[in-house]
Amino acid sequence: MGDLHVILATTLDGFVAAEDGSLDWIIMGDDRAGYMVEQLDRADTLMLGRKTYEGFAAYWPHAPENPDAPEVDKVIGARFNAMDKVVFSRTLEVAEWDGTRVLRSIEPEEIARLKAGSEKGIKLDGSISLVQQLTALRLIDEYRLMVHPVALGRGRPLFTERVELELVNSEPLSSGVVVLTYRPASP
Repeated sequence: MGDLHVILATTLDGFVAAEDGSLDWIIMGDDRAGYMVEQLDRADTLMLGRKTYEGFAAYWPHAPENPDAPEVDKVIGARFNAMDKVVFSRTLEVAEWDGTRVLRSIEPEEIARLKAGSEKGIKLDGSISLVQQLTALRLIDEYRLMVHPVALGRGRPLFTERVELELVNSEPLSSGVVVLTYRPASP
């Protein structure tokens, strides 16, 4: 049985995007790219919300064959293409990306079935509203937060309510990003 883990970039002050949704503060270094590929090897299912899915589906399925794509994008695209994909959406009619199924609502029983059917784990990427909903239901097993050495002062917060977590691991990257891994604290 796999766990459900979230991988998100965040700022020192806890934002996952600027107020306008921009992500220009994210540091893309070789070690961060290596970390991302390593994380993909630890999951067999990719979970996304609709907005993130639409952005991913426009680029990643074609990245492996795109001669202009960076080599790391080709590797990541191939990993994503090989994974089962689940997108949560009330409005998406059809998911064109091979291996994708659409779920209309978050049901704890369905999340449990997804976990039970996963050998490696489920990687939830981006999709902050989905992260917040799953957090409120206590369905996320692990948060892997790539904390970037920047403070925005304002933006879209990762958490909108109190969440108690226990630090499991910390890993500094040469870019100045620190990967903090947390599990929900026992109730």
